[in-house]
Amino acid sequence: MQVEECPQCGAPASPSDKQCRFCKSEFFVTSLSYVGSFDKGAIDKYINYYKGLTKAAPENGEAFFSLGLCYLQLKLFPLAQKNLEKAIELIPEYSDVYYYYALSLIKGRRVKIITSNEIKSIEQYLETAIQLDQNKAKYYYLSAIIKYDFYRMNGLIVPPPDADELIMEAKQKAQEPEEVQRLLDAVILRDEKFISSILG
Repeated sequence: MQVEECPQCGAPASPSDKQCRFCKSEFFVTSLSYVGSFDKGAIDKYINYYKGLTKAAPENGEAFFSLGLCYLQLKLFPLAQKNLEKAIELIPEYSDVYYYYALSLIKGRRVKIITSNEIKSIEQYLETAIQLDQNKAKYYYLSAIIKYDFYRMNGLIVPPPDADELIMEAKQKAQEPEEVQRLLDAVILRDEKFISSILG
């Protein structure tokens, strides 16, 4: 499926283009750090554009993924989950889909208060992301948050590796500071020292 025009400014696009030659917008949103730089009006333009793409080409996993990210940024969690689930079905080898789906299951809550069944599901999707790509720090940071805030803060036995080990491992991986900030914005954490250990 080729992009024919920019979803932001409507300028014509060449088949080989990944971003608009005029306004420099990316045609497909691939991260929260990117979509987070837009206001709601700009995100709405993307949403309308991706809705059209998914109707015209229901096999376009990239469009479902981008649509899911837009809804996740707007905290419309059921819509984010629905589109990310479809993206998992269509592009199952893409690790970020599993990570963002895990994030959508948290629904902006404090991890400590999530049920154990929900945590198991979140951890399964996160583990799949790590199995597909072991080099992204954000996966390990989210895993560390779960180990710390769900297991440790609820007085449960922490399955290895623990939060500190995961943070140390994350520091050795590909860093995306803006993505880590989006992760911290997407969950509620009360411990400033723990937050500093992620950001430090």
